[in-house]
Amino acid sequence: MDLTELSEHSKHQHQTRHPWEQARLEFVYKLINKHASKKSHPVFLDIGSGDTFVSENLLLKIPHGRFYCVDTAFTKEHLEFYTKKYSHKNIQVFNSAIAALRAINCEIDYVLALDVMEHVANDLDFLKDISNMEKVTENTKIVLTVPAFQSLFSHHDVLLGHYRRYNNNTLKQVTKKAGLEIISIGYFFMSLLIARILIKFKEKIIKPKSKKTHVAQWQQGKLVTNLYKNILIFDFKTSSLLEKIHLKPKGLSNYMVCKKPV
Repeated sequence: MDLTELSEHSKHQHQTRHPWEQARLEFVYKLINKHASKKSHPVFLDIGSGDTFVSENLLLKIPHGRFYCVDTAFTKEHLEFYTKKYSHKNIQVFNSAIAALRAINCEIDYVLALDVMEHVANDLDFLKDISNMEKVTENTKIVLTVPAFQSLFSHHDVLLGHYRRYNNNTLKQVTKKAGLEIISIGYFFMSLLIARILIKFKEKIIKPKSKKTHVAQWQQGKLVTNLYKNILIFDFKTSSLLEKIHLKPKGLSNYMVCKKPV
C-alpha cells in the first residue's frame, strides 16, 4: 500500500487488505516464478515498497529470499517500526536506494518497482538510475507494474500523485531509451477496465469529492475480499492463457520484465 494511503487504513487494522493488492501480489509472484533466479537465496530490491506488504508476503512464498525495501516516504518513525518488526526476518528497510545498496553485499536478482514509475516526474531517469546501480547486472530482472491507458487518468490518479498512465507502446519507448532489454510485457486485470471506464464517464458528469482511494476505503470482510481476489486471480490467469494463443488482452494495469543487455 502506498504510504499516502497507510494512515487511513491503519485506523482499520482488523480489516483485510484490498483484493486488488492481494491479487497483484499473486500476479507478481507468478512473474518472479516465470523468470526465476537459480540462486537459492535470491536478493530483492523493492523500490517504492510502501508499507512493505509485498516484500513481507513474498518472503512467506520465498522463505530463503532477502528483501531490501526502499521508500523515500519512510520517516524515522517508519524505519524504527519496521526495523523492529522485521528484526528476525530477512527484510530490511531504507529511505534511500543509496543506503540500501550499501547494505547489499552481492548481485541483486530482482528489482521490484510496483506501481511506482507513474509517481516519478522523469521516468526515463528513473529507469536509467536502476540500470546504473552497481549491484544490478545483466542477470538482474527488473519487474515493473504501472496503471494502464492515459485516457483513463482519473481522480484516483490525482489523489495518488500520478504523473501519467502507460500502455505497451509508451512502456517500450521509455525502456528502450533507458538502454534496457524487454523480456516480457503486457496487461493484466481485464475485468477492471470496464469499471474504470464507467468511473471516468461518471466523473465527467459528477465531479468527485472523495479524498480517499478505494484501497484506503476498503472495509469488507474476508469472505467478500476473497471472492473479489479470486475473481482477479482468475482474470490474470485468463489473460495469460490468451497471451499463449497469441491474443493480446487489454487490462487496467501494465506489466513489464526487463534487464540490462549482455
